[in-house]
Amino acid sequence: MIKNASKTNLIFIRVDSSSQIGSGHVERCLTLAKELRERGMEISFISRAHIGNFKNQIKNAGFKIFMLPLNNNSIKKNDHKSWLGVKWQKDAKDTIKILSKKKLMLLIVDHYAIDINWENYVKLLTGVKIMVIDGLANRRHNCEILLDYTYSQKGKKRWDKLIPSNCMLLQGTKYILLRSEFVQAKKNLYTRKGEIKRILIAFGGSKNKNATMTALNALLSLKKDKVFVDVVVSKNFEDINMVKKICNIKENTKLHVQSSNIAYLMSKADLSIGAGGTMLWERCYLGLPSLIISTANNQIKQSLAIHSYGAAIYLGSYKKNIKQKLLEQLSILFKNKKLNSLMSQKSFELMEISRKKNNNSNPTKFLCNTLLKKMK
Repeated sequence: MIKNASKTNLIFIRVDSSSQIGSGHVERCLTLAKELRERGMEISFISRAHIGNFKNQIKNAGFKIFMLPLNNNSIKKNDHKSWLGVKWQKDAKDTIKILSKKKLMLLIVDHYAIDINWENYVKLLTGVKIMVIDGLANRRHNCEILLDYTYSQKGKKRWDKLIPSNCMLLQGTKYILLRSEFVQAKKNLYTRKGEIKRILIAFGGSKNKNATMTALNALLSLKKDKVFVDVVVSKNFEDINMVKKICNIKENTKLHVQSSNIAYLMSKADLSIGAGGTMLWERCYLGLPSLIISTANNQIKQSLAIHSYGAAIYLGSYKKNIKQKLLEQLSILFKNKKLNSLMSQKSFELMEISRKKNNNSNPTKFLCNTLLKKMK
């Protein structure tokens, strides 16, 4: 239990998004923010104005957002240290200006470029208690709470020497941040028996157009005309006209642009082809077997871990030869129903939840209940 926790209900969230960072961090923070708001918390966001940011999604969800000025656009997709866009000292000072004279219950930080140096500085000048969301376990933190809902064979040991001894560690898939539509979709799942009749291609907020096109072309080359294929892309997808053309020509192929019913599509699919980001955990929650192609370096470790557990098949990072690996694995799965069915079973097991349709477990509600109870 966190001692001396303030009685205020004000919570700030420091998170960024951009065309390079993607939308995953903002999306999971929005899921947490909405659940906390239902419990009477007042939530505000702090984000830097990177190119391609998702500030409108935050505003449209009804949350106040403070935008930090963009000094340059030097951030790189696979260089987490560059994701602040400024030196950490500058970012910490900008954040402190917003937090000053405010009585906070908690500051939630979801940012791979922020570590113990930033946290020490902000805590020193504000006295705020910090909760960190981090699944990388590759740097030290000074925080009262750390949320890591990813799966690792090392379990909690991966955080040894990286967080204070008195830090409340919420580690494991039972704490995963999931939107309510996924919980609802789970209630209406049909029992998968391993036969592949419908495939979902979805690489999340990734701008890697080649991965989507490679997956689609691989499926079409197999000439499985009776298999229905759903293709999900963002509205900014670079080759959207090409995908539209293919889907208009090919029967049993449908394009979904900026889909708002991804949970439904996952619940109806028998197999998914996608990246190893946030959507990977959503697929596992719904017991959807997956072929994973990582499109960013930070996806590799968790993709390998889930592969080792048997809940998905990791094909590797996107490369020119990935199509051949994809074709080989698809051919195996079309013939081996037991393997596909086993992946579904292992996914449910990995997520530490019941496979029953009427199971009403909501990981996000469980997380918030645990969080607020510990902060009393």
